[in-house]
Amino acid sequence: MASACLGFGLSACAGSRDLVPAIDPAAPAEIRVTLPAPPEGIEACVRASFPDIPDRSLTRADVVRIIGQAKILDRSKAACGTRAQAWIAAVRRDFAKP
Repeated sequence: MASACLGFGLSACAGSRDLVPAIDPAAPAEIRVTLPAPPEGIEACVRASFPDIPDRSLTRADVVRIIGQAKILDRSKAACGTRAQAWIAAVRRDFAKP
């Protein structure tokens, strides 16, 4: 469910006031559409948190490790964001009204 909310959340960023709901909740069940599942791993990627910073004086090695982990996390989140945007675009292309 959370990954489905992710898709809605990311798609809403494009100006949710201008978007019409994909399916009218009052519409009969036989015309409702089941959207494809979002790409694997998107939810876990989005939920990944910044590296832990020890509660002590940091050594040079600590700083290098933390910055390295932060760079990897940033690249990972950018890649999964791109995958999520591609999925949203495909859903819009395949399921939106002309």
